[in-house]
Amino acid sequence: MKRLYAYQGSLAVIGVSFGLNALPSLVAGERSIPLLLMAVGSSGMIIGAIYESLSTDPSEFEISTGALLALLAAACLSLAGTLLELLITA
Repeated sequence: MKRLYAYQGSLAVIGVSFGLNALPSLVAGERSIPLLLMAVGSSGMIIGAIYESLSTDPSEFEISTGALLALLAAACLSLAGTLLELLITA
């Protein structure tokens, strides 16, 4: 697996988890600056990850194994926490 795709995929997963946190409140009609910033930030993270995946040469991308594993773990924990929160509050 190319490290670039694992890195950008992890960032996209974190962006999705931010979006999943903001989405139920926005759908319910709540409007606030923090919710708007979370929605815009999550969209930016997802779009940025897709753009970087398509425009960066995977062979030139460098990241240490420890940093990549930390980011992968953070993405998994972020998504798991968001899904648990959605299940509990639903």
